[in-house]
Amino acid sequence: MTRKIFFKLLTLSLLFFIGCSEDERLVRNPAPEEPTDIVVKEGMNLVGKLTDGDTPVVGAVVSDGYTTTLTDEEGIYQLGANERAKFVFVSVPSNYEIPMENGLPKIYYALPADRSEVMRRDFSLKKQAVVNKFQLLALADVQIGQTVELSWLRNTEIPLIAEYANSMKTESPVYGISLGDLVWDNMAYFPEYATEIKRLQLPVFQVIGNHDHDRTVLMDDYNAARQFEANFGPTYYSYNIGDCHFVVLDNVNFNGHSDYSAHITQNQLDWLEEDLKHVSKDKLIILGTHIYTSRRDRPNLGVSNKEDLYKLLEGYKVRILTGHLHNNRMTTISEDIEENNLGSVMGAFWNYLCNDGSPRGYAVYEIEGNEIKNWYYKGTDQSKDYQIKIYKPGQAVTTSRQDGVIVNIFAWHTNWTVKVYENDVYKATLTENLRFEMDRDAYDAYFGDEKPAHRPSAEPEAYNDHMFYYKPSATTGITIKVEAEDPYGNIYVESVTL
Repeated sequence: MTRKIFFKLLTLSLLFFIGCSEDERLVRNPAPEEPTDIVVKEGMNLVGKLTDGDTPVVGAVVSDGYTTTLTDEEGIYQLGANERAKFVFVSVPSNYEIPMENGLPKIYYALPADRSEVMRRDFSLKKQAVVNKFQLLALADVQIGQTVELSWLRNTEIPLIAEYANSMKTESPVYGISLGDLVWDNMAYFPEYATEIKRLQLPVFQVIGNHDHDRTVLMDDYNAARQFEANFGPTYYSYNIGDCHFVVLDNVNFNGHSDYSAHITQNQLDWLEEDLKHVSKDKLIILGTHIYTSRRDRPNLGVSNKEDLYKLLEGYKVRILTGHLHNNRMTTISEDIEENNLGSVMGAFWNYLCNDGSPRGYAVYEIEGNEIKNWYYKGTDQSKDYQIKIYKPGQAVTTSRQDGVIVNIFAWHTNWTVKVYENDVYKATLTENLRFEMDRDAYDAYFGDEKPAHRPSAEPEAYNDHMFYYKPSATTGITIKVEAEDPYGNIYVESVTL
């Protein structure tokens, strides 16, 4: 039988931006004299309207994380909410602004556990011209868990990142994504993290990481995300900016603090399949998740069911953005899919470097239409042109290659060209990338006389595969120059005199 719910028209202008309580948005026992608003279809228990003022938002994708639907000519959506659904969210169309609440994107509403009555959630959007050109700030592993780390973030990292983000805004609009491990096993720091990230004054979407799961909740991935969700909403969702469709997934299958795996739940894959039915193949897909899906140096590692993910993405141009390893590693997955596994804001556990010798930092993407026109890794306290570190003979390694220079190119990928010059005379093009572990010698050489105190547990130590070896023709009296060109035409240069 058709059921009717009634909703006072006055509330349409109050929703979303003024922080109505969940009880106010959930209409119970409507009075019969109130005007008819939504005729609820049989089997539907989650309904609402999307409006821009008095104008309906037509054709927007709304989801409970299990199924999707489109708003009709009146801006109305109706869903039969899954019993495990925690949220309803809108995949914001590209001709509408990203709605903000208290300085963070707000594209969702929480759903109550009680599904005995029809739930209503209305969204208010604001129309804008489609953003054809914009920039994306991609942060990974901010990871604060104690007072001293919050102090570093508040007093050093955020001011530097905000300063650079403000300079970016003079070129085109800037959006952000934070790729998980927002905190370090300390759920009480979610509000502190949020306070700091708001200082960037741009929409920054959040990804859940393994350290963002509640370590006190064991063998229950569904509930271990509750505190993240209370602060930032759903752990998987989508939205649109320009000709880009953004997808965020939770690929941490969490059983406990050190007991988790990289896996995407089947319900997320099913939801993604539904979501992509509404996305044309000419859109660029930017997918953010915490744990890397693949690694070029160890292809057997990554997400256990990554092939299922890649199959869903077939036919699209895709850039996957990930964190977790605290170093830079780029992987070509297919002709149309590339993954950028990024260095971290916290470096190697709140030290000055990431564990591959890259400076602590973040990535910047310059996007126009459905193409990434340029991207680079930016050291937080370094110029955007700083992309190479050259170690003199014996500085970087304690192996047999002490008779040559070691070149660390932070965001190198196999489609770069690396040339070496001696006293400005071309000598070689380097193609053999090394894979070895950073050590204390490399750390000291990076900082020279200003090196900080030795912290063995928080210094570069992970293997990386973006280093090169070159044996010069002489050990003194020459200047070694390395010139690295990326596929976007950027040429980065670094020199050292022996």
